[in-house]
Amino acid sequence: MDEIDHHVKKHGIANRSEFLRMAARAMLDARQLENTITVDVSPLLREFIDVMVDRGYYRSQSHAVQSALDEFFTEERVRGAHRAARCMEITTGKKVEAEVERNTQRQMVKP
Repeated sequence: MDEIDHHVKKHGIANRSEFLRMAARAMLDARQLENTITVDVSPLLREFIDVMVDRGYYRSQSHAVQSALDEFFTEERVRGAHRAARCMEITTGKKVEAEVERNTQRQMVKP
């Protein structure tokens, strides 16, 4: 409790209840972001994405990045990565699993 009281006082939070509400909200927000990846881009690329969003090509920055990833990870490219993983298995002696099925849009790759 002392640590919570110190944090409440240090950050100017009204009381413990407010602190707990903020903590619960942060936890719920973090759960919603479990499938989120942060990508660092150059200022030029960020500006280009913003322009494309402003012009209506994409709904948001996230939509633009998701579209780029969807275009990049084609079935052929994923199959190539799968072949490379098999070669790495031979070289390193470690098993790499990556199942790719035609009817499944997205799948997990198990390292």
